[in-house]
Amino acid sequence: MSIRIAVIGAGSMGMNHLRVLRELPEEQAQLVGVAETHEAALKWAMSRFHVPGFRDYRHMLDITLPDLVSIVVPTCIHYEIAAYVLERGMHVLIEKPITSTPEEAISLLELAELRGVKIAVGHIERFNPAITEVKRGLVAGKLGKVFHLHARRLGPFPSRISDVGVTLDLAPHDIDVMRYLADAEIEHVYAETQRILHATCEDLLLGLLRFSNEATGVLDVNWLTPTKVREISITGEKGMYLVNYLTQDVYFYENDYTGTTWDALRSLTGVSEGTMTRLKVQKAEPLRLEYEDVIAAIREDRAPTVSGEDGLAVLRVVSKLVETTRQRNFVDIGSTVFSKVQ
Repeated sequence: MSIRIAVIGAGSMGMNHLRVLRELPEEQAQLVGVAETHEAALKWAMSRFHVPGFRDYRHMLDITLPDLVSIVVPTCIHYEIAAYVLERGMHVLIEKPITSTPEEAISLLELAELRGVKIAVGHIERFNPAITEVKRGLVAGKLGKVFHLHARRLGPFPSRISDVGVTLDLAPHDIDVMRYLADAEIEHVYAETQRILHATCEDLLLGLLRFSNEATGVLDVNWLTPTKVREISITGEKGMYLVNYLTQDVYFYENDYTGTTWDALRSLTGVSEGTMTRLKVQKAEPLRLEYEDVIAAIREDRAPTVSGEDGLAVLRVVSKLVETTRQRNFVDIGSTVFSKVQ
């Protein structure tokens, strides 16, 4: 049975969704419509992908009757549109973050349960083959106990973003990946932010996360770096994984535990660099893998890999990061200056 899919939003990310859906086999998915309020973008999407277009998404749903609706619009209207679609009894794939607030996300989860439909959230890095390979290694115990996760998501300021800052737009990617790799929930957070180029929101975030299994996470996110960086490292008992999200390359740096019986050097005993291995990764487009997962979840009547509950968990962490920057709960070092004693 082919799953009928409609897309709401034909911006830069919406066009990626349309492209991937058009490339899927017809027996797997059928692209039935796209809705977009911006006329030029709508006409371009209709022409490029030969898909029926609508200015009003409500009209599109009435005409096309999709099984799954992809919501690829600004975060501030996720809730309004998703609630309408779910009320119609249709499954949804919502681009991250799921909504603007945890309260809105909870409302959507309750509505989806009431209508018997599924919510998938577009935390696309979960489907990155490099992350899948690292997860496989962690489950197999190749890293041992995880101590530390450090994500760097840096790049130039995107003109398309106007309604949110980096904490809500970029950080959810790595928060979701960290929860997945650490296999633990985040218990407390701390963050510092700055607004330098963005008109209304923060464009730099430095965040600290503490997990229930005692692992520590670091978020280094900004729209101020002239080159695009997307990477995460995972450090544990037996070494470190280093992942490049963009190239889907994975490196494993093995710990070489050194030791000696010479008393004078015993205090230096510790970790040194062992063998470095580049892991073989079967590269693929994460967005396509995401759609394949959601379609399979609908057909098999199971939860999607990244569920609405996952989206809510990430959004709660984001909201706490924002809250801690407002509360400013830090210890001031003070202004004491030492003078040289004559």
